[in-house]
Amino acid sequence: MVITFNNQLETLRTHQVKMLYRGRLSHINGTPTRLMDLPKTSHYRDDFYRTLLNKSPSQMSAIWAKQSFSGKALAPFEIENESEKAIIHWLKHNKNGVAYVPSHLVPEDAYVIYHIQE
Repeated sequence: MVITFNNQLETLRTHQVKMLYRGRLSHINGTPTRLMDLPKTSHYRDDFYRTLLNKSPSQMSAIWAKQSFSGKALAPFEIENESEKAIIHWLKHNKNGVAYVPSHLVPEDAYVIYHIQE
């Protein structure tokens, strides 16, 4: 699931989530967003990129390196560990933060803006 704590961000369509996580979109309806990434060791990270974008995490790292170097986009922030506490902490400190998380780690007060179809 793709979540946020900002209730002003609207539900997203598949192409919008793809564009966000490929660095081609940095706003949702005019609101600038900041993306969160799960740790490199997370199998959910691998599943997310393969399911949604048909890319491996290493391919996505290369895409983000190119986007960041060119100044076109800011790479997602990688949290240190895959826990509900870490996700909540990051989202609370990033007002327009957007994160993909497995369903068992979705905080109670989060707004689900996209359901990943597996």
